[in-house]
Amino acid sequence: MTETGPSSLREKFIRDGYAILRRAISGSQIADLCSAIEGEPTGEAVRRKKSVYGVRNLLEMSPTVCSLAVSPGLWPLVTAILGPDAFASRAIFFDKTPDANWALGWHQDSVISVAEKIETPGFLAWGRKADVWQVQPPPEILSRMLALRVHLDDCSSVNGALRVIPGSHRHGWLDDELDDWKKRVPQAICAASAGDVVAMCPMTLHASSRAVQPTHRRVIHIEYAAESLPNGLQWNRQIRP
Repeated sequence: MTETGPSSLREKFIRDGYAILRRAISGSQIADLCSAIEGEPTGEAVRRKKSVYGVRNLLEMSPTVCSLAVSPGLWPLVTAILGPDAFASRAIFFDKTPDANWALGWHQDSVISVAEKIETPGFLAWGRKADVWQVQPPPEILSRMLALRVHLDDCSSVNGALRVIPGSHRHGWLDDELDDWKKRVPQAICAASAGDVVAMCPMTLHASSRAVQPTHRRVIHIEYAAESLPNGLQWNRQIRP
């Protein structure tokens, strides 16, 4: 049950760099996902205070999240945007609570996860986090990717909803043009209800504020691609139905 079908959302995604899929997952799915996240043992990939507020490498750790990534509620939108060769490549979890209430300034997502380090022209800033290699690929690769932010809670401007600058995904790295984009293009606030999914191109300028009313704002962020990497580089995960 969605307000708009995958084809129409694809058109908006291509134009604006984001779109919102309403009621993509059910209340029972949300409950299962919350239980799976809270059940992850404390380790380098899991950040926990009174509750879990951040998890890296969810595709490696959680069969429940792997199933979500290719579920009927999400997969038609993934293939509408990326085509039949799509796969999930990385997933992370984050939350905003009174104990972990953070903000992110305007930025573009800049790294992917790969299986091993192979020095390759255009692939920069290698790093290893929670035993997984990350690298900044050329912007053309990121521009052909998709991120789905699956909301497990209601999310509005008072608890740190995602903000985006529409159309910014089509212009490469924008570090030197950030102020100009902020002045020229009105931002959009991606308010979402529990069960909604915000689709975003990693190259879209985006930000989020600290929550004014910091309740749970649990999000599972899943990244998808549909192409091979050069020079023997391999995606760390390729999850398909």
